[in-house]
Amino acid sequence: MAGQPGALYRVGGRRYVDSQAVYNLASSHDVVQLPNGWRVLVRGGSVRCAVVQGRPELPGQRGELYELSGEGDINLKDHRAAWVSRSLVRAAGRFESWPGEQAAASCACAAKASCACGPCRARHDHEHEEAS
Repeated sequence: MAGQPGALYRVGGRRYVDSQAVYNLASSHDVVQLPNGWRVLVRGGSVRCAVVQGRPELPGQRGELYELSGEGDINLKDHRAAWVSRSLVRAAGRFESWPGEQAAASCACAAKASCACGPCRARHDHEHEEAS
């Protein structure tokens, strides 16, 4: 069992873990280093941990932050629950939008950003007129 559980976050509809979580997962799973993160091998597939850059640090975050995504025939929710039950990670926060960033709700355009993923940010990357 790991000494300190890593942090597990939900921002919008996406899940993230910190470096401590990845370190802990490596103690119980095979982990493969990728150019932009890690791949945690689990039964039926893998969990990709893609490094997140350019975002404010989340409360209690230790080290880098990684976005989780399932690869193959896995149920990511089940794996997260198992990691929590084994004290590899702990629920560290649930946020509708990224803490420390201005909420996108003030924008009236159709491309409202709802998460931190690249496609949403790219879709919302434009200038806004100041409200008079």
